[in-house]
Amino acid sequence: MKKLTILSLAALFAVSAFVGCNSSDYTPAEDLSSSVAVYSFKLSKDDSVLTNLDTVFFSIDLVNGRIFNADSLPFGTKTDKLVPVINVVSGASAATLTWKDSSGKDTTSNYITNSTDTVDFSNGPVTLKLTSLSGLAQKDYSIEVNVHKHKTDSMVWSQAALRKLPTSFSTPKAQRTVQTSSAIYTLTSDGTAFCMASTDTPASDRWDLKTVALPAGADINSFTGADNSLYILASGHLYRSTDGGASWSDTGETWQHIYCAYGDGAVGARHDSDGWKSVSYPSKATTTLPEGMPVSGTSQTSAYKFPMSQKHQVLFVGGKKADGTMSADTWAYDGSTWANISVKPLPKGLGDMTVVPFFIFKTNNIFVVTKESVLLAFGGNDGTEPNDSVYISNDYGMNWSKGSSLMQLPDYVPAMSSAQAYVYESTLSSRSGYGWESFETAYRIPAGAIYYGYPTLSRATTAVDSWQSPYIYVFGGTATDGSLYDTLWRATINRFTFKPII
Repeated sequence: MKKLTILSLAALFAVSAFVGCNSSDYTPAEDLSSSVAVYSFKLSKDDSVLTNLDTVFFSIDLVNGRIFNADSLPFGTKTDKLVPVINVVSGASAATLTWKDSSGKDTTSNYITNSTDTVDFSNGPVTLKLTSLSGLAQKDYSIEVNVHKHKTDSMVWSQAALRKLPTSFSTPKAQRTVQTSSAIYTLTSDGTAFCMASTDTPASDRWDLKTVALPAGADINSFTGADNSLYILASGHLYRSTDGGASWSDTGETWQHIYCAYGDGAVGARHDSDGWKSVSYPSKATTTLPEGMPVSGTSQTSAYKFPMSQKHQVLFVGGKKADGTMSADTWAYDGSTWANISVKPLPKGLGDMTVVPFFIFKTNNIFVVTKESVLLAFGGNDGTEPNDSVYISNDYGMNWSKGSSLMQLPDYVPAMSSAQAYVYESTLSSRSGYGWESFETAYRIPAGAIYYGYPTLSRATTAVDSWQSPYIYVFGGTATDGSLYDTLWRATINRFTFKPII
């Protein structure tokens, strides 16, 4: 107890001496960090640069002294004459902005006296130097106005994202690729023999190749994948394989065309003495085809399910009708009945199109981006020339319209018929950039920082090491002269390849 009393008295004496020595010039302590804290940053309205420019969100990293828009501005936005609006928590006695011009020369502006001056953000970060009202604290901020280097919502068909078809033939003459519940199969032929390639994902570029024997007269264009089976027509007979194409059994069905798989079965068309019939296996159900329904050249099918539907649906687009004319309509099947669901069909009839479910992005007038599920239809032929347009439907094929210029095929991707497309996800990371994985890295908010933005809003993030990006894989296709394109293209929307902002 005596020892504790002595320590306490000594501490009290020391504090008293400190106060006494400093009492004549004592000033309250200043929170140096908060006195130079920027609590909001935005850009002034300027519709000549970008509509609703003043609503662009900027993140403020007080720890590292960074101010930046994590979601970059649209491709092509000019940033050489922008007016910043800056607010500091406690005010400032001095605030200067320094930037480089195109020649690398520094330009400095006094923000306090010239707050409406334009600033050039196009040549790298702009430095904001703040001095607190008391003059005791200073802090530098690096301000970045980021602009996408590419058109973010364009479909990217990189010429680097191209492979040969998976096959053992040096010059395959025919191909068709199908999907089951567990794998994707590419069947190729050199005109006499057949090769079956299989993988669980084409992103790996690792395929199991084997020579297979098909029934005599097999039509490679009829090759179809179901849940756990493969189907093909040979000399008008429907054959089935349950071992990946190693062996085939005759189902006893006589068909002229396969429309699609449904579950583990198949649905097709047969021409009887009294007209065309819709037929299915293994149920053997037979109904008369609706008037105007195509009987050959139908597109790749797409399966989907309405929120209120009890059964999944399958649809195809276009095809050749029994009278030889081309259809522009969408036909859907619910497991028992076919129906023409077109409200606004394709602009013209097309056969052998490629249809694949994918996404588009829409940005509203305050830069909020939403992802929308759509169907893409491209390729095909109207009977005289190939189709080089990409069409989009956001209502299960009921209404079609030509996609924006950002979604159209580039010049180096040829218009083709009878190609198949499937969507698989790939894992991207900041270390990607080899093989298939070529992408632009977008800015993101750094982990572990404290943020204040305009309007008053804060958010924290964790580091993003990897993310999933969906890709369309397009197999083969034929040219106008009927020759095969020995290619496997890969494409996605640019925005999917950007590192996510969390």
